Amino acid sequence: MIPDTKSGLPEMACVSAMQKAIRRSLEREAMVFAVELMHTSRGFHSMVCNRLEVICHEDLDTVAAPWVVPFVATALARSRERYSSKIGEARLMVGNCTRIMCRAPKSRAGCHFAAAIGLRSMLEDFAPTIPDWANDQHTLQGRKMGRGLDHFRKEGAKLIPPPKGE
Repeated sequence: MIPDTKSGLPEMACVSAMQKAIRRSLEREAMVFAVELMHTSRGFHSMVCNRLEVICHEDLDTVAAPWVVPFVATALARSRERYSSKIGEARLMVGNCTRIMCRAPKSRAGCHFAAAIGLRSMLEDFAPTIPDWANDQHTLQGRKMGRGLDHFRKEGAKLIPPPKGE
């Protein structure tokens, strides 16, 4: 059984509150729960870091703000390194992650997209069909079909939408 936090709060309720606060752009509330967990133990600090990385992909619009994911990943890696020796620095990095995530545009589209495709594969045993345009000189089927550089240039290298400019 996982122990409660230093203040006697259930750890998963704190994680849930942190995530819901980020979804609602409530910086202070999100950080209060992150700190409650971080100040309890190194294991709970790891839980905070892991959850923040998932939240980036689950609740943020990574298409509109793609810079958030590498910022958070880098900051949390540094926070993990510093936790044992300088908890204040570890907390600073989690704080900056929390702030940027609360201020980032939100979207559940990535989560829904991954779940829909993943569940179809798992529950319906769905297997995709290789489209004809994927069979070019780089695949066994394409070579069997005699497809070479001309086919690759026409179909395999096609960009949609086409690039603007040369």
